[in-house]
Amino acid sequence: MLAYHLLRWVGKRLEDQNDTRDWQTIRRLLGTHSLVTTRLPVADGRTINIRKPSQPDDEQKHVYRMLGIDWKSTFPTRKTEIPA
Repeated sequence: MLAYHLLRWVGKRLEDQNDTRDWQTIRRLLGTHSLVTTRLPVADGRTINIRKPSQPDDEQKHVYRMLGIDWKSTFPTRKTEIPA
């Protein structure tokens, strides 16, 4: 039920800005904007994970703007540690 409402919200938001692409097209476009995790093992046995988004291309940025999404704050770089 929630997924349906989310899809309708996305569709309506894009339609209000004269973007007539269907959900599959938008999903395929945004699906190439990825998050990358780098794992760094440390000598004492810990592992440090750094998760960072790739840079969206211009069309992805345009879709994020139409949806009112600030991709920089939505996908922040994160650092976590896994204890030894």
